[in-house]
Amino acid sequence: MKNLAIFLFALALAAGAHGQFDFGKLSKGLDTLKSVGKVAKAATKIGPAEERVIGDSVALEIVGRYGGLVRDEAIMRRVNLVGRALGRYSSRPELDWRFGVLNSDAVNAFSAPDGYVFITRGLYNLADSDDALAGILGHEIAHITRRHALTIVERGEFISGATSLVAERSGDARQLEAQLKQFDLGVEKIISTLCEKGFDPLTEYDADQEGRSLAVTTGYASGGLRGVLVKLDQAGGDPHVIFSTHPPLKERIRRLPE
Repeated sequence: MKNLAIFLFALALAAGAHGQFDFGKLSKGLDTLKSVGKVAKAATKIGPAEERVIGDSVALEIVGRYGGLVRDEAIMRRVNLVGRALGRYSSRPELDWRFGVLNSDAVNAFSAPDGYVFITRGLYNLADSDDALAGILGHEIAHITRRHALTIVERGEFISGATSLVAERSGDARQLEAQLKQFDLGVEKIISTLCEKGFDPLTEYDADQEGRSLAVTTGYASGGLRGVLVKLDQAGGDPHVIFSTHPPLKERIRRLPE
């Protein structure tokens, strides 16, 4: 939580250039934590309010780690037009889908619960058609609709029990601090998975297939994502820079229909 607060002021300055990305909502997520009755409980599915809090916190951390957002209205407009079309036809159209391009040369993409999707500038530059962009964004949307990140928290290993609302009413500052620390641990686990270790290969292959289907349903060509992966595989490059948190390109290509 303390790391997220550092980003708030800088991110707010960027908001004017990116009308589609509401950082005001992100900062409110930190305050929302204080009034949510339960962040998560072992073996209990996370609800919309909890997902919103977690998504806000994870999104802020991703933006901070990858250089902020690109200050280009045309780029942001294109990504949001394609992305929101996909979101409308996804299995969770009710989410407030938000899309941004991270100011990083790395070739990667990320998503956070509650509808946040990010693509790095390095990967955006390779999406030379809307079909390719739709394939990339569809993959990340699938992570959200399939609740892949939330499953990490729902396993009950990091966050459990009543949260700040109970502590606030009881006046027990130590209990409040303990509950917020539990929240930090859950968010940090998601961040570690998204930005460092990556999801397990089967989860990524599932997102490839689901994202491809979503792109086709929305009206984009079926080979968009596969085309980007083939281009990257043929070009070679440092695997620590190109989709470093994803399975090997060749195996992803093999599992996607031509």
